[in-house]
Amino acid sequence: MSDEERRRQFAEAFIAQARSDWQVYRLLSQSVDIPSCHGLHYLQMTCEKLAKAYRLRDVAADVNETITRHTGFTNFIGPFFLALKDEYVGKDAQLTRLIRESRKLAREIEKMAPAIDRAAAPENAEYPWEANGRVTAPCNYSFPALSLLQQSGGRAFLNFLQRALRDFEALSIR
Repeated sequence: MSDEERRRQFAEAFIAQARSDWQVYRLLSQSVDIPSCHGLHYLQMTCEKLAKAYRLRDVAADVNETITRHTGFTNFIGPFFLALKDEYVGKDAQLTRLIRESRKLAREIEKMAPAIDRAAAPENAEYPWEANGRVTAPCNYSFPALSLLQQSGGRAFLNFLQRALRDFEALSIR
């Protein structure tokens, strides 16, 4: 298989899985009986795979590096919003605020992958961690940094994610 075909197939597979993860996130986030870590785990996976799909399709990123890394979503925010800049003509302050708030949330979501920075930010949605002489299970943790998802900037962020998933075939971050 050619490198271009491999890149295309991985991009299509990552967007398909990101869309599936998003469906599970939406389902889990609406349940009051399920600990938030489960929905947040699927949100983190959605974001990671979404960024990989766009990078693989639109940027000359190394395929092997892209498919194995857990980071990249924070770097995806700026280029994605630039692809939407025509929709924000005359709304520069709104776009700047949206990018800033989205990057902040993206960093917090990206850090939830256990492989990112366990020493500095051990909290993750998947595995128990130890901090300050105490072991914590994700299902018993409130993830306060992600409470922003419930506020207006967080809802705008989730709408942006939904748009990026829905419009993958029509949008490009080149």
